[in-house]
Amino acid sequence: MIAAASLPLPGDKPNRRPRHARSCSAPSPSHPVLSRLHALIHSLRHLDGRGTAAALLALARLHAALDDLLRLPLARDPLLSCGPRLLDDFLRLADAHGSFRSAALALKQHLSEARTAIRRRDAGRLATAVRAHRRAEKELALLAAAVGDLARVPPAAGLQAEVAEVMSEAVAASAAASAAVFAGVAGVSAAATAAASTLKRPSWAIVGALRKLLAAQKKGTTRAEAEMSALERLEEAEECIEGMEKGSEKVYRSLMNTRVSLLNILTPSL
Repeated sequence: MIAAASLPLPGDKPNRRPRHARSCSAPSPSHPVLSRLHALIHSLRHLDGRGTAAALLALARLHAALDDLLRLPLARDPLLSCGPRLLDDFLRLADAHGSFRSAALALKQHLSEARTAIRRRDAGRLATAVRAHRRAEKELALLAAAVGDLARVPPAAGLQAEVAEVMSEAVAASAAASAAVFAGVAGVSAAATAAASTLKRPSWAIVGALRKLLAAQKKGTTRAEAEMSALERLEEAEECIEGMEKGSEKVYRSLMNTRVSLLNILTPSL
């Protein structure tokens, strides 16, 4: 299963919640949808090392629940004041996941190129794939930093309604989780290029294959068998990235649905 190859999130510690600003108004029973949203936000903030696949699934579930909330009449009035800012926040999140999907596609292409270079024993082609990985790594690191900044933006003043509060918390939790996912993928790229840069033979691979190859050589494994093992590891990495790309696509669609529902609420007031 692709999900089993999920990458661990960097840090895996509960995220700080600078945007958390619970209302001081008198407590009242929450609507079931709001209660579910609070639970989903808590789950997203406490992934406990379950990895990128779990984070992307939790993000998609959260935003599907947000869309359910925005279809309820109770959501309209509380969001009229803070809705424009939320529209911008969700657009930034959607743009980030769109960029991540493009980066994941590029990584798959680089892995495929590396496999081709290994089969043909083309050192120059493998070096080109490594350089492309480094560029993708830098882009992902910048993307992670940019979306992480969204999690640290203070909440809008005067969020007295639970609906507005939970929407603001959802943005912060989503941004933090997205940043962790993007940084995790960037870390894989960094490990790959670090391994590839130490190789002396072009037939050796990247993305974790070096260690396995060295162990195989100590056991007397032939060069052809070692190359086949490296190619298998590259294919596994490519499948893992494909799984993350698909997971991010689901998040992207959920974010766009949430934004459309929010826009429908605000349209009469614009």
